[in-house]
Amino acid sequence: MEKSYGVNRQTKLNSKIDIHLEELQINGFTVLENVLKNDELLDCRLKLDSIYETQKAQFGAENLIKINEQNLVRCPLIYDTFFLNIATNEKVLEFVKLLIGDYFILHLQNGIINKPSEEHHQSSWHRDLPYQNFVISKPLAIGALYCIDDFTNESGGTFVLPYSHRVESIPTAHYVEKYCRQIVAKAGSVILFDSMLFHKAGYNSSSFIRRAINNVYVVPILKQQIDLPFALNGKYSDNEFLSKFLGYQSKSASNDTEWRNNRLEKHII
Repeated sequence: MEKSYGVNRQTKLNSKIDIHLEELQINGFTVLENVLKNDELLDCRLKLDSIYETQKAQFGAENLIKINEQNLVRCPLIYDTFFLNIATNEKVLEFVKLLIGDYFILHLQNGIINKPSEEHHQSSWHRDLPYQNFVISKPLAIGALYCIDDFTNESGGTFVLPYSHRVESIPTAHYVEKYCRQIVAKAGSVILFDSMLFHKAGYNSSSFIRRAINNVYVVPILKQQIDLPFALNGKYSDNEFLSKFLGYQSKSASNDTEWRNNRLEKHII
């Protein structure tokens, strides 16, 4: 035990995993280093930019600007299995299981493209479970923000407000400015955080694009941002883990008969 007075109990850490868990549970975030390799990062940059151009062409650049969706890639895993592999990274899912249990689903996957000298709409303080003003003893959702390019002070690395996952609403501007912290992390790192933690993107004043991929994992009582089973049109539904992870097994039934048939099918299996 560290030198102390009047203290007869202290948390014990048995592994590096425990160190990250303690940081996340108390501060609301932690950083895992070297999760993605250099060749994966190179592929990711090319694929993410390409999918964004596809989405921009399909929806229209002006329409994206109208709804404040520019430089945001919605659900890239629908377009390329590469991003499903990112969402199911074993090192990340190990922490998700420890934090929210064995049954969780992918709530969302978004690619974020922070271009130099352009303000991104995610540079406003927010929670990844928006409009929720409550606290809970255990997390309902965990975010995994993959740093595809270096997160530096100049490139606008993510700002977090430590411990804010433990308060119901965002504190005063004075408090936020005094206690917020900018995360500096090398490309290939993953910022794990409680999705109720207030955070925001920084302003990119560097000379390079700063990309990131945010994956949010939730308990299955929360609905997905995009209906993945519908979007994937049944793809991966025959895979035991992925059918659960992608929400096939937690979809709302359309009526009472479908709900009972689903239960019956599971019972027979």
